[in-house]
Amino acid sequence: MKASHVTTYGRLLYCLFRIKMAASISRLKSQSLLQRLKCITTTCAQEKQTSMINIIRDNSNATSITRPHRFAYPRTYPTILVFPDGSTINIRYHEPRSIIKLPVDMSALTEAEKKRILALRKPKQKLEVIEDLSVDVNFNEYSKFFKK
Repeated sequence: MKASHVTTYGRLLYCLFRIKMAASISRLKSQSLLQRLKCITTTCAQEKQTSMINIIRDNSNATSITRPHRFAYPRTYPTILVFPDGSTINIRYHEPRSIIKLPVDMSALTEAEKKRILALRKPKQKLEVIEDLSVDVNFNEYSKFFKK
């Protein structure tokens, strides 16, 4: 039995004792935790004891030993964070992005580095491709492949 189940079982036994249902304790020891919870909640509901039901349904982490294994936001996406020096780490981000690049501090750069970064930021010139549609075929070059 897990430690959290033992704690839950101990709380349930304490509550049973507190609401004077000690006669049902010996009957519950041989059952599984789920069967115990069902039996206790139905018994409490029949006797209109709401305190037991509230304790059971109070919080899913009420009897946990460690912290809840959740992130701050339920839906996060794996993302690569790129620092200005080029190093990367993996983070979880609230929006689906593959890469997040942090900005470079331009005041801390030298003049040569500033010129290089600004040149990289300028739009590239498109190369014009001129297609030659005229086809000159000399069949004499391929005559060796023809059968006579």
